[in-house]
Amino acid sequence: MFKSLNRIRAAFAQASKRRRTTRELNQLPPEIRKDIGWPQAPQDDEIRLPF
Repeated sequence: MFKSLNRIRAAFAQASKRRRTTRELNQLPPEIRKDIGWPQAPQDDEIRLPF
C-alpha cells in the first residue's frame, strides 16, 4: 500500500515540476524560445500520470 502511495506522490511531484518548467520556459522572450526550439504556442496544462 505504501509503495502505491509513494508512486502517486512521485507522479504528482513530477507533474508539478513539469508544469513549473513549462511556465518558466513560456516566460522567456520569443527570441530565446525560438533559439532553443520551444514551441511558439503554449501547451495545455495536463496532468499525465504514469499509471
